[in-house]
Amino acid sequence: MKKNGKTCLLWILAMTFVFAACLTHIPGSAKTVSAASQNYAVNVASGYLALRTEMAYDDRNIIAELYNGDIVEFVQNGNGTYWYVYSPKHNKYGYVNSNYLVATQRVIATPTPAPVRPTAVQNGNYGVRVASGYLALRSAMAYDVRNEIGELYNGDTVQYAGPGNTEYWYVYSPKYNKYGYVNNAYLYYLNTVSTPTVTGVVCGTYQVGVSSGYLALRSAMAFDSRNEIGALYTGDVVLFIKEGDSTYWYVYSPKYDKYGYVNKSYLTYLYNNYVNVASGTNFRVSVPNGYLALRTAMAYDSNNEIGRLYTGDTVQYIQDGNGTYWYVYSPKLGRYGYVNRVYVH
Repeated sequence: MKKNGKTCLLWILAMTFVFAACLTHIPGSAKTVSAASQNYAVNVASGYLALRTEMAYDDRNIIAELYNGDIVEFVQNGNGTYWYVYSPKHNKYGYVNSNYLVATQRVIATPTPAPVRPTAVQNGNYGVRVASGYLALRSAMAYDVRNEIGELYNGDTVQYAGPGNTEYWYVYSPKYNKYGYVNNAYLYYLNTVSTPTVTGVVCGTYQVGVSSGYLALRSAMAFDSRNEIGALYTGDVVLFIKEGDSTYWYVYSPKYDKYGYVNKSYLTYLYNNYVNVASGTNFRVSVPNGYLALRTAMAYDSNNEIGRLYTGDTVQYIQDGNGTYWYVYSPKLGRYGYVNRVYVH
């Protein structure tokens, strides 16, 4: 009996070891993330583990190099192979191949990561990440207790709905069923979403849908045959420019190459045509009148104008500036500068 008891004890110890080993990461195997093991150490046979902007093996999306022993903090599962993590070494968020991470109890040097603004706008869902307290959903792009319309905590999500400025994004909060502005430094990308879940203002392209007749493109926000400047039929598209009032939106019609007002009730959201624009993409200038200024700075100021672009001129997109302004190259002028992206299509 003693021999059998000893054998049983050895068997239990062996099974305990095997079970513990199963919880230890083996490259190429699946693993479950628990709240108790949010920190991971890099473990590569040679070279480095790339921190990437996307969940894909591509030299163009590498933003940092992680070596054996470097620590990352798990933030969100990506697609099973890639995880979205925070690297205190580089103070950056990004994706890494989870097959080269092992759970560790080592404490991250910066347990509360400093805010890191997203490097590119991706249309989709974002998670809230704050060190403490909450992220305010605001009615305006300013830090002011008077404009708070909601409180967003870790675990809450929002949908990107349009650019604001370098600091704030216009988003939709499913929690409150409201649109508003949030400081984008406290958001991390989760996944894509094809269309907004509720009706609301989302920058992008809309399709006309009428049961009969046409949707009038108008020069004013009023139902009047004298202000009609175009007839839009089911299937035609317009680009949202800005809100007018509770009934009308100010839009651009590629069909007529004109700006005007339409009744928003007859528009259906298609996509955000200003998301993930590739550098080098050509755009055509279209202004309702006058010219589009090429500027040295992202501000409406006659002192920073370095060129004039008219309807029909083209520019080459280089990079986003602050959501409103883009940095572009003008072949006509042979110069680089900023333009208001609302007037390039």
